[in-house]
This record gives sequence, C-alpha cells and structure tokens, in this order.
Amino acid sequence: MIDRSLAVEFAVVGNSCPIVETTKDHDVVVDEHPPAHRADGRSLLQFHVEGETQAFADELDANEEVEYLQVTEESNVSEFRCLLHEGCVLRELTTAGFMPREIRIVDGIERFRGAVVGRDVLRNVIQCARNLGNVELERVAELTSETSGDHSLDTSVKSKLTKDQREALLAAIRAGYFNVPRDATASEVADDLGISKSAFLDRMKRAERTVFEQLFPV
Repeated sequence: MIDRSLAVEFAVVGNSCPIVETTKDHDVVVDEHPPAHRADGRSLLQFHVEGETQAFADELDANEEVEYLQVTEESNVSEFRCLLHEGCVLRELTTAGFMPREIRIVDGIERFRGAVVGRDVLRNVIQCARNLGNVELERVAELTSETSGDHSLDTSVKSKLTKDQREALLAAIRAGYFNVPRDATASEVADDLGISKSAFLDRMKRAERTVFEQLFPV
C-alpha cells in the first residue's frame, strides 16, 4: 500500500540566491518553475516576473552567479531564463523527498508549495529543513482533489502582493479610501505615502487585480 501524499509549504528567509536577493531591491513578484538541477551543481531556471522587470533584469544581468540570462517581454509579465551557478536550497529539499509544484519569491522571501509521499518522507524533509536553518514549515495537509489545486486566499494574496502594493492597500484602508462616501482621495493617500497620484493608482490597480484573481479564478 502506497502512503498517502501530503501537501506541504515552506518559507525560506535569508536565502543567498541572487534571484531572491534581487527581489529585495525591486517591486516585483517572481513565479518560478521547479528548477532543473545539473550534475555540476548549477541549476537551469525559468520564471515569470511582474512589476519592475527592467531594473530587476539589469541587476540580475550584472550578477556573476547568473549566466545566459534571457528575457522575453509579455503583456503583463516578463519571462526569464538563466543558469544559476550556486547551489539551491530546493535541491536539498528535493533530495530529501520534497516534490515542488509552485515557487514564489517576493521581498526576499521564497515560498515552496509541493508534496511528499507519506509521513516518513515528511519527517526526512522537515529534518532537512531544520538542518538548513533558514527554511520554515508553514503548512501540512493531506493531498486531496481539493488541496492539490488549493490556493489558500490568505497565503496566496499575501505572497503575491509586493511590498509597495501592500503598503498602498493598507494606507488606503486606514485613510478611508474605500468608504462610501470616501474619507480620502487618491491624491491624499498618495501624499501620505510620499508618491505621485498616478503611482498610487497603478499600485492599487495591480493589487486589486491580484485580490480579484484569487477570489474569482477564471
């Protein structure tokens, strides 16, 4: 009898990966495919970036640990491909038995969502995470038809919004921007944030789209 599979989520803080480090300096959201690990220790990466993609790409291109960087512009996001020289935290977890499905990086925090087969493998993966030191287990649940496609609203929205978008939403809520009638205008909230009205409205538009996409997946 095969052990029941479990849905598992990890958060990584303090990862020295250039992709992760670069997200600290730019207002971007990175959604990465599980990497292809090479025998020489390097990894082939493919990921989508939404936000300040040009500045993000320029900084990555200047990093010696990143090679063969390719960027393809799309409508709302840009597709990146590159070769990463240094080791990957995910390599250690997959070796222990973790099967990654989704990877998201925002503001220097990397989150892995995937599965393990059985409690024994889960124990091995958790021990590996403890040995790594900067990997925290965030969620474990039995993998069913519901959890396999689950995008928990709290986790997904929080991890999908950039720091600037979260700040704009919080400032708007606190100022009463969403009240009917409104207690503050877009210009007033923008002044509180120290940005232009157009920058505030752009952040709000991106943030609202993210929240609505999670609530009403197409």
